[in-house]
Amino acid sequence: MGINDHTTNKLISYYNSFLLKEQDNHREKYKEFQGWFSASTAGSCHRKQYFNVNGYEGTYPDEKSMRLMRLGTIVHKDIADTFENYREEIESKGYELFVEHKVILKELNVVGHLDLGIYDKDTYMLDVTDLKTAHSYKWKKMFGRDIDKNPSVNYYLQVATYGMGLAKELGISTDNVNLSLTWYKKDDSSIRAQKIDREWIDEATNYWTELNVALANDNEPIVGDHNTPIYDWECKYCPYHRLHCEGI
Repeated sequence: MGINDHTTNKLISYYNSFLLKEQDNHREKYKEFQGWFSASTAGSCHRKQYFNVNGYEGTYPDEKSMRLMRLGTIVHKDIADTFENYREEIESKGYELFVEHKVILKELNVVGHLDLGIYDKDTYMLDVTDLKTAHSYKWKKMFGRDIDKNPSVNYYLQVATYGMGLAKELGISTDNVNLSLTWYKKDDSSIRAQKIDREWIDEATNYWTELNVALANDNEPIVGDHNTPIYDWECKYCPYHRLHCEGI
């Protein structure tokens, strides 16, 4: 069967084929949201957003990237299953639980699925967190002695978008929203929360508002214009690079 050889290992080839099928299933699942911006793409290049919202086909991630993303998917599912198992207990104490909850911001044309939210019905406070996996270097830069002062802007904007959307759904002020990223260290399975300032909700509002203005009347953003791209490294990882855009 060839599972002991490195170069023609069937275990690896079958797993990669499985992950490609999962990528197809994921794309099919989100076809119903065609024409909407995805909250998970918050902070991305405007031109990338244009291609995405208009249904352009992009390239698949490479095999290593697919395996890394799958690890994140598995961890997400475990956390979601955990809280579903404790839903009755949590909600019996006066909380409302949101797990993999669809958030819609119609006025900004944004849709997404938050990982976890817990709303205290007595204090009207909402806690929202988004789960991220990280390798040891990233972890050290966030929680070690030499902390990186540069924020993970895209992640902050993403969780802020979820907080903004769920607050709107609940009819509460965004001043009542606590945000965090919950990091899962891939090297040793450590888990730690990182609090995010709620000022990022304003930043997220500004980003989505600017994006809607930029793409109004089906305008295709030009490379080099505002937020096109936002970061030099974006083009390297963009699924539309070379297919529809030369980038920078």
